Amino acid sequence: MKRLTLLGILLSGLATAPAWAADSPAGGNQPTIFVAPLDGDMAAIMGWQPALGEGLAEMIITELTKLNKFQVLESTALESLKDEIKLGDEGFVAKDEEVEKGGWAGSDFMFRGKVTRFGAKSTGVGLGGFVPGNLGKLGIKQNKADVRIDWRIVDTATRKIITTGQAVGTETGTGFDIGANIGGHGGNVSFKNSEFMNSALGKATVKALNAIMAQVTTVSVPVSGRQQAKAKTAQAGQAAVQAAADAAKETPGKVLAVVNKTTLIVSLGSKQGFKNGDKLKLYETVDTKDDKGQVVFTEEKLVGEITLDAVQEDKSKASYSGSADVKSGWVVKFK
Repeated sequence: MKRLTLLGILLSGLATAPAWAADSPAGGNQPTIFVAPLDGDMAAIMGWQPALGEGLAEMIITELTKLNKFQVLESTALESLKDEIKLGDEGFVAKDEEVEKGGWAGSDFMFRGKVTRFGAKSTGVGLGGFVPGNLGKLGIKQNKADVRIDWRIVDTATRKIITTGQAVGTETGTGFDIGANIGGHGGNVSFKNSEFMNSALGKATVKALNAIMAQVTTVSVPVSGRQQAKAKTAQAGQAAVQAAADAAKETPGKVLAVVNKTTLIVSLGSKQGFKNGDKLKLYETVDTKDDKGQVVFTEEKLVGEITLDAVQEDKSKASYSGSADVKSGWVVKFK
């Protein structure tokens, strides 16, 4: 039998899938997503191993990244990333070169999958039918591979399931001895393993993944719970800043000096949130004194309006066009 190259397999598999829609701009504006290692249905796939799920997750990460729909986050090599941080923490990396904690991006969504079929129908071995538990003995007699993956996208903040799907891939060809090749993490189920990709099981897997990507590319994800929470926090922060600014503006000021009949210096400026062109009300202060000359009551009488012409941090120059004979100590207010 003529062996296909890895590139040939990929091109033949992708030829049946639709062109992926790049419906999101690249970069930080895309929702973030991570791919969890796929689970296997132990009842139907008795030889299932965690390394198979990790290998399939790696393949899905590769394909999701191509969609330009999500910012895909690393999820299968987190321990290695943590080790890079530890190098700095333990002093093996210079301070200006170390990777610090707290820099990882948060995830809006999780891609979760469960493999319910991952094996082959056998001929000539006297068993007949689907042999899900015979992964370690897949050989040349195997002639039809069958892969089925149930998947979903979940909002990581709310645990709400955004969408679900199911993908099936079947292919006739040579077998692949998974049991002899899997060990440790990731195994040999990957795009980089030509033996797997040339096998019926590899081709069926590519078909299933293509079907998943075709489904995912049509999904319109909502604003994630994480982004909604961030927006709510930002709004609360802006509201607090605005409330503080409003409170500062409510603080009354005074006329510090009268330059001339039309020009005043007042005790309010940019520190209180004012800018050139703002208008303030001007109040005359009328004191009531007792028989000893002590001020026992002060009233404020509105006499007009001033306009801030040159604002500094804690004082401003203002223009006044009224007829009152303004004096230092008179009160100015925003309202």
